[in-house]
Amino acid sequence: MKYLRAFALTLLLLAIALAATAANDAPFFFVQLADTQLGFTKGNSDLTTEIEHFTKAVEHINRLKPAFVIISGDLVNAAHNPKQIRAFWKVAREISPGIPLHLVAGNHDVGNKPTAADVGSYTKLMGADHYSFSYNGTKFIVLDSALLGTGSDTVLRDAQRKWFETELAAAQASKASHTFVCTHHPFFLTKPDEPDAYRNIPLAQRGDYLDLMNRYGVDYAISGHLHFVQTARDRNVTLVTGGPLSKSIAKPPVVGLCIWRVYKDRVESQFYGLDKLPESVKM
Repeated sequence: MKYLRAFALTLLLLAIALAATAANDAPFFFVQLADTQLGFTKGNSDLTTEIEHFTKAVEHINRLKPAFVIISGDLVNAAHNPKQIRAFWKVAREISPGIPLHLVAGNHDVGNKPTAADVGSYTKLMGADHYSFSYNGTKFIVLDSALLGTGSDTVLRDAQRKWFETELAAAQASKASHTFVCTHHPFFLTKPDEPDAYRNIPLAQRGDYLDLMNRYGVDYAISGHLHFVQTARDRNVTLVTGGPLSKSIAKPPVVGLCIWRVYKDRVESQFYGLDKLPESVKM
């Protein structure tokens, strides 16, 4: 009898372990918004357009019920602006409590050359400017890409760089199914060695970060900033820039959101206009 109980306990523990492994690899989907940027359309004089778009997106999110939501930076148009930040949170808090919200700092949130005071203000009002989280075996690493620009606080930049490599190593050691790096700025638009511009991350930081991501097995680098959809590739890393929620400069212009479907063996993404979203997301 003693041996039968021990055998039954072993089977039970094995079943629990197998169930946990299956749950850890279970497919899921998440929603990516970019550039909610309250105040952008009318030069900070009026927030109506952006609030309408954001509110509509939240209605879709609550209906579709993703695992979580990521907003890829430029949450507001004027950094540290109390009115815009209050308006942002008023809409954001309408996301159903069971759907976590993960924010990415944009240059309109911390400034183009952020100081320690800028980053401190952001973290107080919006949350951490760099952090990581995992979901069903997939690792997400969020960076403050404004710190990678010329003239930003070098102490914070160096600290983030050290932290980033530690997080990449941890993701690799844990055998994450996929690793995503989430920034506001895309590392580049079309070529890894393209010249520095407002739209990309400067070469002085870009090459190092691209090398790190390829070395540690990053699958996707997702961003915003451009106000149009863009994809590119560097070795094993696919770069995807999501379209905006505030105002599009694409032709034709489209505001909306991106739905990411994550499976153990693959990842799929599609950008949808706010008036073209599916009734449900099938996995």
